[in-house]
Amino acid sequence: MSATRVIMPKLGLTMDEGRLIAWHKAEGDRVTEGEVLFEVETDKAAMEVPATTTGFLRRILAQPEDMVPVTTVVAIITSTADEVLPDAGEPPRTARSSEPAPPQAIPGSSSSSADRVIASPAARKRAHELGIDLATVTASKPPRISIEDVEAAAAALASAGSAGEKRIPLSRMRKAIATAMSRSSSEAPQFSIERDVDMSQANTARKAAGASYTDVVVSAAAKALAAHPRLRSRFDGDAIVERTGAHIGLAVAVTDGLLVPVIHDADTKDLAALAKERERLEEGARVARLGADALTGAMLSVSNLGSLGVDRFTALVNPPEAAILAMGRVRDRVVARDGKAEIRPVVTLTLSVDHRVADGADAARFLDDVAKRIEAGE
Repeated sequence: MSATRVIMPKLGLTMDEGRLIAWHKAEGDRVTEGEVLFEVETDKAAMEVPATTTGFLRRILAQPEDMVPVTTVVAIITSTADEVLPDAGEPPRTARSSEPAPPQAIPGSSSSSADRVIASPAARKRAHELGIDLATVTASKPPRISIEDVEAAAAALASAGSAGEKRIPLSRMRKAIATAMSRSSSEAPQFSIERDVDMSQANTARKAAGASYTDVVVSAAAKALAAHPRLRSRFDGDAIVERTGAHIGLAVAVTDGLLVPVIHDADTKDLAALAKERERLEEGARVARLGADALTGAMLSVSNLGSLGVDRFTALVNPPEAAILAMGRVRDRVVARDGKAEIRPVVTLTLSVDHRVADGADAARFLDDVAKRIEAGE
């Protein structure tokens, strides 16, 4: 007989805690290894966490809406239904996710007072979405706080700003983006280079495969990574860590933010397979239903704003990735070919690089490799 302590998993390099959304099993239920046990929301997406063993769910130690630090024990599974339970240790230190600190400190408020608030589940969820501290909300029908009370508090907070301004509390995703981009700018010195690329051959190849221009660029970048180790490296204090494989992040715009799902081993997929995987990941990102593997491990990302009419732009690197490749729109331009002026579809690619892991020559050689592969229709 044995017991397994189920912990809050670390579902990303920057994850420190997660909101437990729901249990898929109740205490006493039999669980099978690989079966979904509970759901967690991180600052990136909602994810399903599978059981790592087969047995019986004997004790649940964290409840839905709890914010749980990673590695905290949230449940115990035993091999038999009547096995004596081991000591689970101290109860997990959790906090209700629906009560994040407000943008401005409220004198006299504390997390302990928020924990004692009586509110409906819908009100707690709405408070979490709006960034409202439930301890500061007045119940219209005491003692229970309703969703209408939360929305009224949010409206009052918004109107409290200066004339002509509206204060919008940050969502968890927006906070995560702000933190990551601030860290990118302050910790990772970056430079950018750009190049115009003839997409004539790529246009033929993508149409034959039912793929997009994004798929063409992802494919070329993934294949080029093999010969450019610095562009698949990460900075680690006093060392540069070279990684194997070709895992490409794909920037996807979602409600109130951005997710970067990862196409793993993109260099091994043909254009048709890449297109299918991209579509799957984009849909998963938009409905916030992606597993941890789909959101981690990127070495380099591709961001495409061409569909919004952008000709060129510079994107920020998201460490520990080494670089990000920004795509503008593909448009007809006059180019010189064999001494003659011709109209060709051309895209501007801008490569931003973490200067700690690669220099200008490294970046230039990589971008040249990518461009030549695209122009050759590879």
